[in-house]
Amino acid sequence: MKTLLETEDEYIFFNGKFLRRDLMKVIAIMGSPRRGNGYKIVQDIEEQLKFIGDIDFKYIFLSDIDLKMCKGCFICFSKGEDFCPLKDEKANIEKEIILSDGIILCSPGYAWNVSGLMKNFIDRFAYSLHRPKFFKQSLMLVANGGAGVNKTIKALSLTLGGSKKVCELPITATPYISTKDYSEKVARNIKRSAKKFYNSMANDSHKSIELGSVIWFRLFKKMASISKETIPADYEYYKEKKKYFFETNINPVKSIIADLIACIAVWSLSKKITFK
Repeated sequence: MKTLLETEDEYIFFNGKFLRRDLMKVIAIMGSPRRGNGYKIVQDIEEQLKFIGDIDFKYIFLSDIDLKMCKGCFICFSKGEDFCPLKDEKANIEKEIILSDGIILCSPGYAWNVSGLMKNFIDRFAYSLHRPKFFKQSLMLVANGGAGVNKTIKALSLTLGGSKKVCELPITATPYISTKDYSEKVARNIKRSAKKFYNSMANDSHKSIELGSVIWFRLFKKMASISKETIPADYEYYKEKKKYFFETNINPVKSIIADLIACIAVWSLSKKITFK
């Protein structure tokens, strides 16, 4: 069965579809303080992606860059990310992400969660969950460690608002030696995930917006509309947006359900906080 076949200069035939041949850019953001098991896993992913097609692959090792610890001052939420008092490499990292087609977030599991380096990365980009901007980017999540890898994946899931989560790779990688069967299973999962990730980046077709995303939008828009003084950045971001973060068709039933849930959520929150 054919999985990869060259056709014309602009396209390849992959996974049963004709896809763009454009050189795509992938950034792997590495949350480990060392180049260990996670690095080896992502190298295998890189190899699989480059076997499928042309990929510009880059690593960002959080241990090697100047990304200062989040102060929790809330300024990026209220006034906007450009007002963050920390001056470091954060803006350059965001620029790299914006220019990419795919992002791989990789973290070891430390105490059933992401590493401290990755947690700080998540904190520094948390404003994007209020005001999503990474709509072009496909997202792959990779976690390595022991029993807590699934919780590590869950922690990685709420990162880079707007990005499309394509696949998750929770991999048991400990000081113990893996069995041959498990090593072969991991290799198959890496190959399968790399194909899915590549397909997501290369395929220009837009799927229907999921209900959860519509609810997310309606909830934040409703909160922003009554928070002009408290969170002016959110108010400015949402005031011109009507149905969704960008122009698209929304299923009417999803729209009605999302509005209802958003209204109930804001009503519930109003019992605890005062919106301004």
